Amino acid sequence: MLLCRRLLPRVHTPIRVYAQQLFGSQIHGKAVSHSRLANVTVHNALPEAVELAPMLHRTSRVEKELLERVACISTWLPPQVPKKSAQVEKMVEALPDPFAAYAELRAQDRTLAASLPLPILVALSQKATKYGLSTIVDGIATDLLDGIITTSHRQLRVATALLAATHHHPPILDKQKIYSLLILLRQFHALSELSSANISALVKCIVDNPSIDPYDAKTTDILLPIFHQSLTNQSAPKGAKFMSYRPPGDVFIAFGLIHKLITFDRDKHALRLFQTLTETCHIPVEAFTEVYHTSAKDNNFAFVVRSTLVRACLHWGWYHRALDIVVTAIRTQVSTDIALTELALNTLHLALHNASTNHFKHCTWLICHLINSAGSVIVPDSMVRLFYDKAMHLQDGPSAEILYKDTQSPRVIRRKKYPLPRGFSLTWLMNHLTITSRNVHLARTLAKQVIDEMEPIPVQDRAHFIALTASHGFSSSARTLWERYSVGKDREAVLGNASLMLRMVSVFSKLIYRTKAEIEEPTSSQDEANPCTASTLDERRKLLEHLLQFVELVVGAFRMSKGSLEETSHYDLSTLARAYITLGRVSEGLDMLKVLLKRYEIPDLYDINIALSAMAELHPKKAVSILKKMVDRGIRLDAVTFGTIIHHAILHGEMRLAGYLIGRAKELGCEELSAKTTASLIRASVNADGAPKSILKENLQRAWEIIQSGDVSSVVHTPNTGKYCIFASLRLDDPVMAFKFWEMLVKEKTEWGDRKQVFQRRLIADMIQRHCQEGALSRSRGRQMLAQLRERRVLL
Repeated sequence: MLLCRRLLPRVHTPIRVYAQQLFGSQIHGKAVSHSRLANVTVHNALPEAVELAPMLHRTSRVEKELLERVACISTWLPPQVPKKSAQVEKMVEALPDPFAAYAELRAQDRTLAASLPLPILVALSQKATKYGLSTIVDGIATDLLDGIITTSHRQLRVATALLAATHHHPPILDKQKIYSLLILLRQFHALSELSSANISALVKCIVDNPSIDPYDAKTTDILLPIFHQSLTNQSAPKGAKFMSYRPPGDVFIAFGLIHKLITFDRDKHALRLFQTLTETCHIPVEAFTEVYHTSAKDNNFAFVVRSTLVRACLHWGWYHRALDIVVTAIRTQVSTDIALTELALNTLHLALHNASTNHFKHCTWLICHLINSAGSVIVPDSMVRLFYDKAMHLQDGPSAEILYKDTQSPRVIRRKKYPLPRGFSLTWLMNHLTITSRNVHLARTLAKQVIDEMEPIPVQDRAHFIALTASHGFSSSARTLWERYSVGKDREAVLGNASLMLRMVSVFSKLIYRTKAEIEEPTSSQDEANPCTASTLDERRKLLEHLLQFVELVVGAFRMSKGSLEETSHYDLSTLARAYITLGRVSEGLDMLKVLLKRYEIPDLYDINIALSAMAELHPKKAVSILKKMVDRGIRLDAVTFGTIIHHAILHGEMRLAGYLIGRAKELGCEELSAKTTASLIRASVNADGAPKSILKENLQRAWEIIQSGDVSSVVHTPNTGKYCIFASLRLDDPVMAFKFWEMLVKEKTEWGDRKQVFQRRLIADMIQRHCQEGALSRSRGRQMLAQLRERRVLL
């Protein structure tokens, strides 16, 4: 009986009966005339179905088919895809379902679509709002507000159905239509038709909107009396039950609504709602006991109410709501005074402990605002470190970068020197600055600050931190840190790390190569007989000697830490071989590989790449011949193999050889070359000597497309790449392209006062001025770029 009881309502649902009768032209295998269809509908369906008979008589065959499909709305089910999938609406409208039929019917005749029986219109509105079909919902709402849907009863039912899904995120209906629908309901004294859940959802949309919308204020005026009345019946319990009591969702919404009402200048409404929450014990007594020392101008209604609300939010554990109120209060005030600052610091401390990913941006804005405040506001060091720890926990590197950048500004440092991240957060921030954001200036500043302030690095992170420092060219800082941590009981964590050793060898081998070149090939302007020049050469020779000694110390300490070569692991031997080859000691590097062969260990692709890099560094063509033999014997090569030889071919000026290798790599399926190889190709293509300007322009445009589409954390997105592209753009007399490269690759990645960047900005600004004077560039665009460059030029 219970089963039948559940099924009977479904069998006798009028919409379903009506849809079944309308869906086909045959019942029990017999043709049914329009008149009989109308009679059956009258007796077995809703009264509204009578309207269908004249609709069918005067409509075309296509419209009849559309009406039949629309009538199936009661049996329609959504496709089996995730609820939040963007494919839902596309899939629905691509199928012959009621929504697609309604959209087509409305496009042909809005009046016919608006005159559908009421149950169908309501079902369309409810299901379209439920599944986020914005085009259908907007169409029904437009027809309703334009008066095409007639009679008050139909208008009220449809309006109520449309407003029932305002909780959908993102909102389906715009605020103006929601306000207009509420006005319609109020005109017919039918606001009570909305359920309490619908009212709460509408108010929540207003509260959650961070901006100030005029329609939000108007909508609040309509909804507030009903919402306020519902709160009077929700009192907090007293006695022991109050200890475990959690307020309902409407109270949480009400806290935000009071804050919004103050923003809307509805102080009287805010006060009444505030008093109701106090009477129902949802604003506890403790929220009134803590009084801040405020100045005369702080004793205003807004501050008193907001500060009490914040303390009540903290009491209930609504840290994010408290943070929103504080942030808005600060943003709406001209200056931040002592009382508001104390409130902000207390709120920030608790919010940081409980911050989620969505609300951490508010914490970032608030702490940066307090740090940059011109007054005597000092953020505690513990709070700054807590922020870094929370940013690491949430993996929010950009927020940590923003805070560190603000703490290092000269204006802030003059007032207060804020601490660095501590522990694992320190290495995490360095990893973000070097690998993810490629902010070379901040990374160099962080490394130097760690040295100057003797900030301890965790034992597990020491090798990685120093390797990051070395791999990005901070040779002096890397050497200081290596020497600091290569002694003591935990020295093996640094001395025996293969990756760190290789990074140190790589950066110092470049310094050695550069110093040798300066000694062996003095510039023509230098006179070796000149005492100044002779002393400079002596200094460079001493520098070269110190560099060689230090590199030998790094490699020797690593080799000593591993014991005998026979017991050294495969990876460590391969790394040693690569280090020796990088230093130009090819025979010693190959000796390391011979040890592997003596131990009957088969060289892997990593070992092969090491040997090929040694060959390519000296003779790229011989390396290519070996590569061809390897391919002929069936050895599968990877992008690193090709990238290594391409890189050295470019350095040797063998552009045709590099082009051949790129084509061969694509033939063998190695289409994605390494970022390092891509950076080398970009630099070579934009600096091709003797190439026509048309080819250089194409290369520059292609380089811009690669940089735009690539990962911002790759080595392509570095100031070094930007430098080559800027000068290539200037050689082509294209200041706009030079500005684009500067803005993307240099502006935020190096120190503003860096001599190289100052020189680049000046060259770009001079060319912008010349192009504006010649009429090749508009003055408005020129002023925009000069403002970004912070260069003053007269544009006549």
